[in-house]
Amino acid sequence: MENSIALACSSVAEAVHEIADLLQKYPLNYGHGIQTSIDEAAYLVSFVAGLPPDFGEQAAAHLLDQAEVDRLQAFLHKRIFARIPLAYLLGETLLSGVKFFVDPHVLIPRSPIAEMIEDRFFPWWSDKQPARRILDLCTGSGCLGILAALEFDHSQVDVSDIDPKALRVANKNIVFHGMESRINAVLSDVYEQLPGHQYDIIVANPPYVPVSEQPDLPSEFSHEPAHALFAGEDGLDIAKRIILGASQFLEPKGILVLEVGQSAQTLQTQFPHYDFMWHELEHGGEGICVLTCEECKQIVETNSIE
Repeated sequence: MENSIALACSSVAEAVHEIADLLQKYPLNYGHGIQTSIDEAAYLVSFVAGLPPDFGEQAAAHLLDQAEVDRLQAFLHKRIFARIPLAYLLGETLLSGVKFFVDPHVLIPRSPIAEMIEDRFFPWWSDKQPARRILDLCTGSGCLGILAALEFDHSQVDVSDIDPKALRVANKNIVFHGMESRINAVLSDVYEQLPGHQYDIIVANPPYVPVSEQPDLPSEFSHEPAHALFAGEDGLDIAKRIILGASQFLEPKGILVLEVGQSAQTLQTQFPHYDFMWHELEHGGEGICVLTCEECKQIVETNSIE
């Protein structure tokens, strides 16, 4: 039958290799947190078989029953022919080894800011300087705010988004990680509805893709919420608002950690009197800058946005 998926595997290990080989035969995109066909195959099989994603040799020998094979085939049919990202099919994914629930109302977690959180924002933030309050702007699933709360265990965290459907996902993740007492989800258009706190650290992964690039993106991106990907003709409508308002919400020694991806050079042209530093990360990613409260003030004072 055309467009049918038929697996011949019987064990977990066989399924992983057969599925990886199958995925490689199709023009799929792996830009949604899982970077290779073998990793995607392993995650899918572990999910269906009820195994941890990092299962070992003993689990690899586990035999699959027919119901599990049928589920794998059904997932693969949607992944290959509808080009739905795996995270949406399964309703979950990992970032920095931490599980997050997702649905099509939020971007699939993949921000390289997660690596900076693991490093506690060194060298821009000192462990001698406690992070009492953290803000995660454009939070989506809440992943960065939750990772920050896990890393800075004495902090209070606000996670905000303009989309109430996204905040429902964020709240689900907050409850899953037992963070209800430390993380507050706020419906806000950037800073407009925030409670008025001053923050030690603001992290922001706003939409930053120019609208003109939408037709050129791989099909997988069409399943993500457009308002979380695209922000105006140059992609920077939200990022510019975040920079220009940050100093009003940062403590005097606070920092803004902002991701704008491939729009980094465009952002530089918007603020010609400030020389942005774009930081290379060990595990890849681009277009991330760190600005101090004082630098944010300087940008406001010395630059005009046309």
